[in-house]
Formats: sequence, structure tokens, C-alpha cells
Amino acid sequence: MNIREKKSILRASLTQARRGMSAEDVRAEDSAIIAHAAALLRSMTPDETTVAAYSPLPGEPGGSLLLDALHGEASSLLLPVSLPGGRLDWALYQGRLALSPGALGISEPTGERLGPDAIDSCRLILIPALGVSPEGIRLGKGGGFYDRALARFAESDDPPRTAVLLYNGEIRDDIPVEDHDMPVDMAITPAGVRHFS
Repeated sequence: MNIREKKSILRASLTQARRGMSAEDVRAEDSAIIAHAAALLRSMTPDETTVAAYSPLPGEPGGSLLLDALHGEASSLLLPVSLPGGRLDWALYQGRLALSPGALGISEPTGERLGPDAIDSCRLILIPALGVSPEGIRLGKGGGFYDRALARFAESDDPPRTAVLLYNGEIRDDIPVEDHDMPVDMAITPAGVRHFS
């Protein structure tokens, strides 16, 4: 079995585990994740709180209250807009009423597109994931959107910090790794913020 097949099987398993969580557990874990993410932003200086995040789909960590909580703490909150070819554009989050389903069914801002380079202004980037290794290698959904977007920082002397939002049990030592997989700096889970070395 090759790495892509292993990733596919693990993605299906992790997705099924999320679907199997009780509504009560999801609410409790989402609340804790939001609290830790907000506390992380409050610990940063105002000029560091230009943040890129994403609109969680149903069943993704953070839930429907995440964006408003981040918006309340960030000086600017950028959300991705999916482009052809697996690329991302960015636009400002201006409230839930200014979102509409994008090409992939993910809620995207309806306002002005700022261009793929807008992410360069961010000091923290929150990235969706299904799991992450203890070394910070993330397992995404397989589209490669974020690996492409983050590759721009590979040679940077001062890259933004990157974090994934995960439920309990999603930091795992069985995450398959490919050369193009970009590591993240931390995971925000119900237990707190875990930094990777």
C-alpha cells in the first residue's frame, strides 16, 4: 500500500470518528477549542493579530461559533476563497451574513477579493486538518490547497505561525508523510495549545 492509499484510509477513519461523536461531546470540545484559540490571540500583540482562518464545515473542530469568536479577537480575519487549480484567494470576514457557499460548498466571504498574496500580511494561519503527527505534519483532506498556499513561506526568515484545530485523539503517530506536506507550528485542541518543535 502506498502513502496516498494510507492517507485515504486514515482520512476515512478520522472522518467517520468525527461523525460518531455525540452532539454533547462536539459542543464541549468546540467550546474548549474556541476558548483556547481566543486566548492564543489575546496573548499576541495587536500587530500580530492579522489572522487567516477558514469556515468550518459541519463536523469540523470549532463549529459555527468559531469565526465570530476569532473576529472578536483579531485585528483582521481573512478567509480563503477557492480558485481553480487548487489555489486560494483571500477576503475579509465581515460576519456570517456576508458568507455564501463557494465552489467546494465551503462558506466564503462575499466581499472584495484581496488576492493570493494577502496571506503574507498574516502572523497566524489556522488550517483545517483531520489529524496531525507529534512532529506537526498535518493530514488534510487531500486537495493540497493549503500546502500550495503555505509553500510561499518555506524560505521565509519570519514566517507566520501555523495551527490546526483538532478534536481529542487527533494528534496521532500514524500520519503518513509525503515530501510536499508542510508542517504546522501548533495544534489547538480541547486540551489546550500544543506547540511542535
